[in-house]
Order: sequence, then C-alpha cells, then structure tokens
Amino acid sequence: MLGKIFKRINNFEKILFLVGLMATFMGFYLINKVYSANQYLSWAFLQAIFLWLMLLFLIILTDSNESIKEELREIINEHIEETRLLRQISNEQLQEIKLLRKDLKKRK
Repeated sequence: MLGKIFKRINNFEKILFLVGLMATFMGFYLINKVYSANQYLSWAFLQAIFLWLMLLFLIILTDSNESIKEELREIINEHIEETRLLRQISNEQLQEIKLLRKDLKKRK
C-alpha cells in the first residue's frame, strides 16, 4: 500500500536534494555573514538575497519536472497497454463479424 503512495527516489533526485541542501545552507551562511559585517541593507545585498531565492525556486522546479516526467512515463505505458488490449478485442470482434456475415450469406 505504501509503495503506491510513495515512489522510489532515483539517483537524480538524491543528487538534486544534496545540491539543494548545500545551496540553502551555503547561501544563507554567506548572506548572513555579509549582513553581519555591514549591518545595513544595500542594493547588492538585496540582489544577492533575490538571486539566492531564485536558485532555490529553480531547484524546486527541477524536482517537480522530474516527478512529472516519471508520472507521465507511467501513464504512457498504461496507455500503450490499453491500446494493445483494445486492438486485441477489436480483432476478436472483427472475426466475429466476419463469421456472422458468412452465416448470413449461407442463409440467403
């Protein structure tokens, strides 16, 4: 049951998680160090904060895209299987229709 709720984490997601943690803590540490040294808000300081937040947002978007890609792969595989089953069913029905036509021609 839990296997269907929680998916397995692949290597790309593990690496992305580590990169995200490093970017979070290193960025916070460096921004805090600069602010502690200057004790005032400068334009460069605000740009650094904004860029750091954009980097974190980009990491989150990358993980979301990876998750969506994996879900779409599963959906496509299910669609291919359903299409294959529908073709089998339609071939069986086609055979039945051909047999019925033969029976009708024999009766006439």
